[in-house]
Amino acid sequence: MRRNYLTLSILSVALVAAMSLSASSVALAQRDAGAKARGEIGTGFWTNQRAARRMQHALDYSKGIYEYSRDAKEVQGKIAEKESAELGRNIEAAKNEVSAIRKEYGDDKNVQASLKAIEEHLSAAATQHEKLHAECQSDQVDSSKTMECCNTITKELEKAIAEHAALMRQLGIDKKAASTKAE
Repeated sequence: MRRNYLTLSILSVALVAAMSLSASSVALAQRDAGAKARGEIGTGFWTNQRAARRMQHALDYSKGIYEYSRDAKEVQGKIAEKESAELGRNIEAAKNEVSAIRKEYGDDKNVQASLKAIEEHLSAAATQHEKLHAECQSDQVDSSKTMECCNTITKELEKAIAEHAALMRQLGIDKKAASTKAE
């Protein structure tokens, strides 16, 4: 009995030690305040992160409005209108971030070509959003029209996100590489 207790105690201590070591390695993977000064965060890192986040938020809103339109017995105009306004705000913010990225990379033709494709998808999403928002402001919201608009917006946003992810790989800026660079 005493031997089992001793073995269990040793295993417990070993497990706690292993957990402590793994937790400290995760903490070490985070950047410190001097990472930018050392060049570990390059041109476009933060702007690209903001653009990616805005596109993802817009995609989330588009999918949310679609699901609401599909599942609600009756689409409430005020709810749909508020959600649509947030979707539009995020699309516009993503477009602004992409414009900022364009300025950061100046003459790089490959980057500029990728950004043009992203902007085209965001513009198509914005155009479709105008139709969605007009529908959401009507007296009787037609759920099939809102779902159709959201489908188109979602497809365009997914294309923009995919193009942006390809650009990030091309530039060597991806979330995993950025978070482990400090190791």
